[in-house]
Amino acid sequence: LGGALLWTAWFGFNGGSALTSGSLAVSTVVATQRAAVCSGIVWLTISWIRNKPSAIAVLNGVIAGLAGITPASGFIDPQY
Repeated sequence: LGGALLWTAWFGFNGGSALTSGSLAVSTVVATQRAAVCSGIVWLTISWIRNKPSAIAVLNGVIAGLAGITPASGFIDPQY
């Protein structure tokens, strides 16, 4: 529950950093979501290879992706 709440709140933090509701905010939220999901999938794959897949591993990956994308979320194209 805590990981899901943190993930949801991160959109307000990153998206709200644009100070407007324009295309920059949308791009930031999309980049944030994609980074979180991709990182969660990578962590799940790695934990699956080690025969220890769990929801906690996925949430750890998601939080790592959120933290990793935050500094650049407004400056990158979401497809990258």
